[in-house]
Amino acid sequence: MRYLIPMVVILCSLFQSCKNQNPEDNDNKSLEVVAIISLIDYDFQELEDEIVRLSEKVQDLYKNKEEVLKRAELENKYVKEGHYANSAPNHNPDLCTLYFPQLPSVSENEVREMMLLTNDLDSEFRRVVDKSNVISQVYFNSKVQFNRLYPPYDVATMIEPNLNVTSYNFYYEADEINNPEKGIVWVKDIYIDPVGQGWVISLLNPVYVEDDLKMVMAFDISVNVILENYLNKTDRKLVVIDEKGTVIAGKSKAIEALDLPPLRNHTYIQTITSNNFRLEEYNLFKSKDKDVRKMISHFMLSGGDQYSLQKSGEKIVVTAYPLDRTGWLILDVTL
Repeated sequence: MRYLIPMVVILCSLFQSCKNQNPEDNDNKSLEVVAIISLIDYDFQELEDEIVRLSEKVQDLYKNKEEVLKRAELENKYVKEGHYANSAPNHNPDLCTLYFPQLPSVSENEVREMMLLTNDLDSEFRRVVDKSNVISQVYFNSKVQFNRLYPPYDVATMIEPNLNVTSYNFYYEADEINNPEKGIVWVKDIYIDPVGQGWVISLLNPVYVEDDLKMVMAFDISVNVILENYLNKTDRKLVVIDEKGTVIAGKSKAIEALDLPPLRNHTYIQTITSNNFRLEEYNLFKSKDKDVRKMISHFMLSGGDQYSLQKSGEKIVVTAYPLDRTGWLILDVTL
């Protein structure tokens, strides 16, 4: 993301002032966590603005449908091979990968029309990924069972040919039933990405044309990106948890202090057939440690912002900071 110069100066000054503080001065060091939250919030606002712009681009394509389709017929660069187009190892890195689920309800005419109509999005998807240091992939899913995703991937070996894309949370959480307000949605559950990005979170935006839901636009952010871009910018021992108390990402020492198993970078080496969510062993409400369960209840049910744990006679202070946009908490673990 490209930050505004005044914000960079303020945050850099804040980081520097925090580093110059006495290590025992927790009140001052907490300013560093506040700065990280500000960076996350700023980046995520940029993502929301960008996904709205992309959605408006789709609506423009539909407004000029006849003209776009005529041009697309002449310029189409895709060759459909079964349930995919532009798949590794021979994919064109400048184009998206297209996925065509082979289901009885699929209308070939509707799928082809959407494919041609949205070919212009290839350059837009590429621009978004190239511009962002947060987004790992851009895609959309549609009720006509058509998916367009960038960067391209090996769909031929990674995805079953008959998956119903509307049955996944990265579609249905933004559909007419679950999102009647038709607004932006942050997927509540972290999940394993079907195309090999490991644990991801998703930002969704439904795209309507004359009250007809054409597709759900999506940006994916990998857990590794959250770790690298935010948590690793500080020496603070931080853990990010979702609104259900499940760990999204965290520093190893903080994870260890909360008696959680080491986080593993799950990626697929085989195809998938259903949603895959973070295991229960990473949910603090289900911790084997009674004190940890009390702590997360204090934060998420009672609205507290600080809790002290005793581990082997050592006092551990955990401070919670809300990230309102997503409903997450960032836990600052002080040993």
